[in-house]
Amino acid sequence: MNKVASVNIKDITLVIPCNHPLEDLLELLKTVVKGTCLPREILIIESGKKIDTKNGLQFTPFVTYNVSALHIPRDLSIRSCSLVAAYPGNARNIGVLNSSSSYIAFLDVRTLPTAEWLERAWNTLEDPKYDGVWGVRRYKASTLFGGLIRDAIYGRRPVRSLSGSVFRKDIFNIVGQMISWAPAGEDVDWIHRIDTHKLNFFSNGEANHSYQGLDHKPFLFFVKKWWRYYHHSRLLPVNHRDRFLSYGLFYIILIFLAFNWNFKISVALLGSPLIIPHITTGLALAGPVLYVFVRGVYLPMRRGTPFLRVLPFRFFSILIVAFVLDLVKTLALLAPTIRSVEPAVKLSELNDHR
Repeated sequence: MNKVASVNIKDITLVIPCNHPLEDLLELLKTVVKGTCLPREILIIESGKKIDTKNGLQFTPFVTYNVSALHIPRDLSIRSCSLVAAYPGNARNIGVLNSSSSYIAFLDVRTLPTAEWLERAWNTLEDPKYDGVWGVRRYKASTLFGGLIRDAIYGRRPVRSLSGSVFRKDIFNIVGQMISWAPAGEDVDWIHRIDTHKLNFFSNGEANHSYQGLDHKPFLFFVKKWWRYYHHSRLLPVNHRDRFLSYGLFYIILIFLAFNWNFKISVALLGSPLIIPHITTGLALAGPVLYVFVRGVYLPMRRGTPFLRVLPFRFFSILIVAFVLDLVKTLALLAPTIRSVEPAVKLSELNDHR
């Protein structure tokens, strides 16, 4: 590995879960090492590799045919560990357990940090009142369809994320490890626990990394992603199912009351009919009309899409994409629960191999 002179190295371990092509991982590493501040070590937990773990999990120096082009500083250690199956939460737990630093940073493959990302986080954490710094992600797209997916689902404004976050390692002693068996949603659960414990994480709302995975993907890719995320996140302590079912049940009750109002309820309760013309039709149409407005106009603009990028020409495209993915989300939340079939690596197996 081609080592260069030392740069600004901090007592931070960067943990990267990886189940992506090597080219995407190298692009992330190349961006990290160009930063104004670097972590002391980078731990890469690769999933999907068939290896023998009977002697425990071992981190070895990260070596690949073109890693020399990264120009790694001599004080920066990059190690990797290959696993047969490790979901993101389990992979991050493994990285934290094997970290030799006092601070932890997370990044995901296909998320590229800004050059000042780590330096700004470290300067903030020098103030002892802060327990950590949140990652703030901006979704980028350079193709027409990628931009449509971004505007319909994610938005153009930066959003809080676990990726890009930097915090004290002992935070895990307070909030616990991440859920290891969930293919998706474990980051939302862990963020919720941070909020529940009222830990002081800093965020100024300015994006410190960008997600690059929206372009050159077929729509079926996002359909499968939505199904996987919501079907498995419904098993987590924090999920959308209860709120979804409550809204649906409330709307069904309103329709039932409207259907029976004119000739039953009003007479029984008021003693005389209080006729409301077309009440059932009006209420039945109110839900779809409200959905069209919220999903096609209000949410895209609230998330930063300019008015002229919504109306008049892209409105129907945004609405169709949002409707299909919302339908997938609904079916995923209501589908029978299927527990993870891929084995998570037990953290207890690592205790003797740290």
